[in-house]
Amino acid sequence: MIKRFTLQITVRILIIMLFCVLLSYFFMKNYWFSSLGIITVIILQGVFLIKYVNNTNYSLVKFVDALKNEDHSVYFSPTKKGDSFAKVYDDFNLIIKIFKQNKIEKEAQYTYFKYILEHVNLGIISIKKEDFFEAKTTNEILFLNKAACDILKQPKHKYWHRLANNIPWLVKEIEKIIEGGKILVDFEDDLEQKQLSLEVIEIELINAPYLIISFQDIRSEIEQKEIEAWHNVIKVLAHEMLNSFTPVSSLASTIKSMTEDRLGTILSLENLNNEDIQDINMAAKTIKKRSDGLLDFVKDYRTISSVPTPNKQHINIKQFLGSIKLLMKQTLDEANIALNILPIPNNLTISADSKLIEQVLINLINNSTYALHRIQSPTITISCIIEGAKTLILVNDNGIGIEDEIINQIFIPFYTTKKNGSGIGLSLSKSILRKHGGNLIVNSIPGKTTTFSLIFNNSSN
Repeated sequence: MIKRFTLQITVRILIIMLFCVLLSYFFMKNYWFSSLGIITVIILQGVFLIKYVNNTNYSLVKFVDALKNEDHSVYFSPTKKGDSFAKVYDDFNLIIKIFKQNKIEKEAQYTYFKYILEHVNLGIISIKKEDFFEAKTTNEILFLNKAACDILKQPKHKYWHRLANNIPWLVKEIEKIIEGGKILVDFEDDLEQKQLSLEVIEIELINAPYLIISFQDIRSEIEQKEIEAWHNVIKVLAHEMLNSFTPVSSLASTIKSMTEDRLGTILSLENLNNEDIQDINMAAKTIKKRSDGLLDFVKDYRTISSVPTPNKQHINIKQFLGSIKLLMKQTLDEANIALNILPIPNNLTISADSKLIEQVLINLINNSTYALHRIQSPTITISCIIEGAKTLILVNDNGIGIEDEIINQIFIPFYTTKKNGSGIGLSLSKSILRKHGGNLIVNSIPGKTTTFSLIFNNSSN
């Protein structure tokens, strides 16, 4: 494959060697003039040989320079130096084409991700870590998206020192978590007060530390969630109060009509017969009953709003769940429901108030009992798992499940699907878990299963 190039080099070397032999011969014969001509020819042949080889090396240099300078316009034309050089030039062209394609794809990916980051609601600033501490005029901001500018009410600065001078309060907050972390920051602009969830992440790129600063205004979202929660609570409160006041108002109107004549004059006892008196008495009893119900409702409301601070102690989960099983045995046996506790390590503990958590578990088991009514092979299964820094106690049943339409409402105070339910059990249970620094969540497949998860944060124990 390299015959042509080898032949060219071989012929040129042989010619130089031949003239060297002739030069020796002419020196021996003292043909000085001829010797001078031979020396000239040898020098010329050497120059031609060097030039020929350099022309070959030039292609390699040209290829390397094209890669180094990312010049993808370079093209190597077919050569007459042999098939091997044609193949090498084809490979050069292919490699340059691949580099060009990779660069196009990387630029497309960069543009794509940049577009995404520009249109998210999360403010993002990226700079070199050393630039954060040195307010030089040449320290450029690597990335600053539109959301960051909108939240901070700043134009799109190119240099960090200009942005830092306009938001010194944010710089101070970033310094607090410069090594990484997350905090909440309150600040007020010309129009409203905001609360930022600020996070700083440090990453290492090409042996240099970079900072990714992200923040989001969460006050408006929190306020919206609070408004929605209050609307739901007010809806339930209004429903409960109307249920109590409507019959009370109707009965009061009935008593009024029975004790007055058409002109509104109060009738004397002589004008009332025994049946009227009995009706009045029955109405008064009903009013009292509904009033007592409303009073109990208010007491329940106070219970939810004043969950006591947990008196935390280390609880052995296996023993604790065993006592719950014993406590609920009679109730579950009467309902013909099996309660299974899956194997739990003997030394697994949580830090919690046993009385409050017992109240939560009893409430969840009672709810499961209601959901298991008329279910074949009704079963409640309690298990415990550890996920990272969290310990979860899972209460599962194979009951009727919870419909998707109401699953987001079951923790709202006084919301209930039970005929005689108070609607405070789940909301109270969730409040108790929140007081423990954890949470109570639910997952359900309608018609198949429901699982309540008691989440305990081990780091807060």
